[in-house]
Amino acid sequence: MKLMKNAVIPVAAVMALAYLGQCIYMVDGHIDWFRLCLVFGLPFGIPYMLWVVPIGGNPATSVVVLVLNVIVGASIGSLIAVFALLRAAVYMTRWIVNPGRDR
Repeated sequence: MKLMKNAVIPVAAVMALAYLGQCIYMVDGHIDWFRLCLVFGLPFGIPYMLWVVPIGGNPATSVVVLVLNVIVGASIGSLIAVFALLRAAVYMTRWIVNPGRDR
């Protein structure tokens, strides 16, 4: 059960994001890195978004702050996604080397 939680589910989630988000981050057959960061970062970075709500401003200021929150959250989330994949690879390697330990 630990193998599923620590290795299989994070890898499956990233693979599903890669497949389903391909129509978003592929532009003219090339990868747009900003869009790739958004596709992978938003699901992992939603809890880390800086929800700052401006008080006493015009609607344009609110939209700018919300877009900045999404960009910062996606940047943090893309780093978290990379570390989740690295952690899954390390856990899978440890499980292969010593299979009787974590069952």
